[in-house]
Amino acid sequence: MPTIRTLLLLAIAAAACSAAPSALAQFGDKDSIRCESKDARRETCATPWPGQTRLIRQMSATDCVQGRSWGTSAGKVWVEKGCRGEFGPQYAGKEVKCESSDGRRKNCGKDLYGNADLIRQLSDTPCREGSSWGMRGGSIWVDKGCRGVFRVGESGGRYSTTCGSENGRRQTCPWDRSRGTPTLLETLSNSPCTQGRSWGYDKKQGLWVDEGCRARFGLR
Repeated sequence: MPTIRTLLLLAIAAAACSAAPSALAQFGDKDSIRCESKDARRETCATPWPGQTRLIRQMSATDCVQGRSWGTSAGKVWVEKGCRGEFGPQYAGKEVKCESSDGRRKNCGKDLYGNADLIRQLSDTPCREGSSWGMRGGSIWVDKGCRGVFRVGESGGRYSTTCGSENGRRQTCPWDRSRGTPTLLETLSNSPCTQGRSWGYDKKQGLWVDEGCRARFGLR
C-alpha cells in the first residue's frame, strides 16, 4: 500500500508535467536547439544565435518542410503540424579552397568580406591561423604547406572579420559598409587594441589596425 510520502511525490510529479510548456526548446550546445510541435500545434522557440536558422535533424515521423511546418526569423524558429527537429544557425558566405604547394605562400579569392573559418584541413601539415593561414586584403592566404577549405562570410549567424597589423605596420581590411560600423569583439594580440590609436574605422579608409593590434571585429 503506497505511503503518504509516495503519494505526495506522485502528486508533485503530475503537477510538474501538467505545468510543463508545450514548446520544447532544449539546448544541446550553443550551436543547436530542439523545437517540437506537440499535438500539431504551432510553437515558437528562441534561438541563442541572432541570425537565421536551418534544420539540422528531423526528429518526427511528420515531415518538417520549411515554410509549411517550420520557419524562421531573426532569433526565433517556429514549428507546427507535428514537426519536431533539431535546429542550428544558418551560415552565410562562400567556401574557398586554398593550398600552399611546396611550402610556399599563396593567395586565394578576391573581394572576400567577413570572418574566415577553417572548416576542413586537407594537409598533414597543421593549418594555424595567423601562422600558416589568414585573411588579408580581401583574400585567403596559406603558407608552410597548409592546405584547406575555408568559409568566408558570417559565422554562427553573426558578421565579423579578423584584422591584424603585421610587424607593427598599419593594415586595412575589407569591411562590408552596408553592415554598419564595426566594434571590437575580441583582442587576439598581445599588443593592445585601442580605438583611435591602434584601430579605427571610417568610410574612406575602411577598417584599419596598427601598432601590432590583431583582433576580431563585428557587430554587437
